[in-house]
Amino acid sequence: MRAPSARPPLFADRAFLAVTALTIVAAGAFLLQEHTGPLWPGPVNWLLLVAVIVPTLMLCRRAETDPASAPVVRRYWRTARAGITLFVGVAVLRILAGAGAGDGLLAASVVLHVLAGLVLTWPLVGLPFSARGRARLVGVWLDLGTLTAAAGLLIWHFVASAQFDDGRVSAVRVASAVVIMGAGLNGVYLAAKVVLAGVDAFARRGLAWIGGSALIGGLGSAISFLHPHQPTGNLLLLVLPLAAFTTATGARVQVVDTAAGARPQRAPRGYSLMPYVAIAAVDALMIYNNVEHTGSGLLIDGVAVTLTTLVVIRQLIAFRLNDALLARIGVQEKRFRLLVQNSTDMVTITDPSGTLIYVSPAARTMLGADPDDLIGTPVMRLMHPDDRPPVPEAPGDVTTYQVRARHADGSHRWLEVTSANLTDEPSVGGIVSNARDITETREVRDRLSYEASHDPLTSLANRSLFGKRLAAAVSGAGPDTPVGIVLVDLHDFKTINDSLGHATGDALLVHVAERLRAGVRPADTVARLGGDEFAVLFEGADSAAVDQVLTRIMTALLEPAVIGGEPMTVRARFGVVDGHGGDDPGDLLRRAGIAMHEAKARGQGAVERYRPGMEAHGAERRRRVTELHTAIETGQLVTYFQPVVTLPDGRITGAEALVRWQHPTEGLLGPGAFIDTAEQSGLIVALGAWVLRDAVREAAGWPGGRTVSVNVSARQLREPNFPDLVAAALRDSGLPAHRLTVEITESLAVGGGATSDNLRALRDSGVRLSLDDFGTGASTLSLLASFPADQIKLDRSFVPDDDSSAIADAVVQMARAFGLQAVAEGVETAEQAARLTALGYERAQGFYFARPMPAADLRALMSGTSSGGASPSGASSSGASAGSRIDRRRLREAP
Repeated sequence: MRAPSARPPLFADRAFLAVTALTIVAAGAFLLQEHTGPLWPGPVNWLLLVAVIVPTLMLCRRAETDPASAPVVRRYWRTARAGITLFVGVAVLRILAGAGAGDGLLAASVVLHVLAGLVLTWPLVGLPFSARGRARLVGVWLDLGTLTAAAGLLIWHFVASAQFDDGRVSAVRVASAVVIMGAGLNGVYLAAKVVLAGVDAFARRGLAWIGGSALIGGLGSAISFLHPHQPTGNLLLLVLPLAAFTTATGARVQVVDTAAGARPQRAPRGYSLMPYVAIAAVDALMIYNNVEHTGSGLLIDGVAVTLTTLVVIRQLIAFRLNDALLARIGVQEKRFRLLVQNSTDMVTITDPSGTLIYVSPAARTMLGADPDDLIGTPVMRLMHPDDRPPVPEAPGDVTTYQVRARHADGSHRWLEVTSANLTDEPSVGGIVSNARDITETREVRDRLSYEASHDPLTSLANRSLFGKRLAAAVSGAGPDTPVGIVLVDLHDFKTINDSLGHATGDALLVHVAERLRAGVRPADTVARLGGDEFAVLFEGADSAAVDQVLTRIMTALLEPAVIGGEPMTVRARFGVVDGHGGDDPGDLLRRAGIAMHEAKARGQGAVERYRPGMEAHGAERRRRVTELHTAIETGQLVTYFQPVVTLPDGRITGAEALVRWQHPTEGLLGPGAFIDTAEQSGLIVALGAWVLRDAVREAAGWPGGRTVSVNVSARQLREPNFPDLVAAALRDSGLPAHRLTVEITESLAVGGGATSDNLRALRDSGVRLSLDDFGTGASTLSLLASFPADQIKLDRSFVPDDDSSAIADAVVQMARAFGLQAVAEGVETAEQAARLTALGYERAQGFYFARPMPAADLRALMSGTSSGGASPSGASSSGASAGSRIDRRRLREAP
């Protein structure tokens, strides 16, 4: 339904102005000629009727074709236009008859007049009632009967009875009286039907004009044809223009009211004033008859009794309808009261000053308060001090909002409230609010929103929120305002996570998050982007301020802390980019990532600030990864071996396998040139597998049961099939498992998960395990007691020289206590060898004895004499004299 709009002026239509003016002229001419006689020839009067009918037809056409009108309305005006058109023919026949064109034309005009009346009457008879329900329809019919009976009496008394004023009765006079009565009653019935019963599709004002047209046309035509007392002129010349004008007005009102949009529906009521008006008219006629003694007393009394009976019946029906209505209202009131009292929503009414005048029982469960105690309380006292709910100011306004209301326990509940201003409604006289508790919904929404933007482990901002804040920072800052990003990556976190377990790894991440939060400024944003990667957003901090914060953070991370029951210090790498307002957020993150890659290449604790041209370094790393992959696939790797000898005699008992890269253009490269690249790219797994297979294959041909040591990275130990890989290499080479020593760092030894399972499987298969670089990591007595090691290797930094040898002495003492073999590595001087021998070390390796050498050179060194008997551990028998030895020049063979 269209919204109501301004109603167009009634006289804005030229056709309606014309029909109004012409009707006034026609009526005025008729009345004037009654006093002065004819002003012009008779046919001119009929031409005036045609002039009134033409604009009437135009208005009917507009109502018929109005697309906004209902189909039943358009059909009525189409039929009305056809009937009115027939009256043009009536006027033409009258003009021709007045000009003497033929005697039969007058009779033909009367027939055409009756036919036109029937055409106009038919659509009114077929109009549907708007009344609904059997009782209401019966009431409408009784009202119509009352009006028709009263109108019939009045028409008879004042019009039809004139046929018999002289006391003579004839068939013609009776027929004339019947026609007058029929036409009059038909007009009254049709007028009463359209006005009293109503039709929803029609404009309400238009129905009144249509009813008036039916009454004027029907009754006026009958009087014009049959009444014995006629005016000087033809009464049709007054009746027909007036009927046409009322029809034209009805058509114009229909178009105007339809154009105004939605019309308020007429409220149904159980009574009508029109029957009472009819009764009053009959009563007045009775009084007139009693005073004047007109002779129609019996008829008037009979009609009065009939009308009284009809009105009584109508009143009884109205009482019945009222009783039914009151019963329905009572049921609806009870239903509404039960709904309000048992609803979980709280309903309140506040007066215009904001004071509560009604509170539903739901206040007990929603606010923990008795409704009666709340009445008379200003509603704002219940609201949170920070909330100011909107108030619908104008009557009819409706507002929906969310607000916090105070609970009786002191907490606040979130309510969603819909308030309607019904101050103009006498039964309410205030603002009605319906509130429902949405506290849990708000909490769930807030929690989901928080979880969607924060890391669940550390409660830091996640990547999504960090990106949004970065975008807001660069878009809201001026071009001279600094915006900095620092990416933080933890050194060797994967090793800690896999070796010590995920619980310890999570605890480490939480520890780092706390240290980062404590080190930054309140305005800075700390985020966990994923894994062990963190980020810090600095707004309005120049590079010097950023460096100060980084210094605090690095110092805080290096402070020892017990994490997961283990003492740890955290080393991290930092990639820094300095930006400004207006920079592209994605580009800033990309540059920070490039700086982070450079920091990783430099090692633990590195801080790298982005500089133009760093992209080239990244490209170089990618090229290096590609070359290393090719080296592994095409056999560019070479295994070197550094002998492990006995102290003090220098007999070779085995060797440690060390990888080299025979680069096609750069020559022979040591591990420092590519091991980090292999670790960062994941190629360390393939590279380690190649070294393992090549080392055991070479060791299988060594004489005297000598052992080979192979370094294994944390990444290799995390591979679930690593024990199978070792077993396959031993099987393919024919090397016994006890001649292979796997060297791992202390941090790997204390781990759990796949690393622990793999180490246990290696030990069960007979492979020996060695703790490499002993003394630099988590060296504890509990480690030596729990880890199934066969050997510990003293780190080169603890080999005694001029300084104290306390650590070296402590390590060898622990080895003896736990039944482990102690090996000192990095021995470079005779003095160091002598001091180690004095401390009790039986194995050593280092440049003093031999540098790493190709496999062929080691084989040549070993083949100088045949080896003596060897123990399962790889050591020769104490009395053997036939082992390969290193002379004082470090390459001498023993006799």
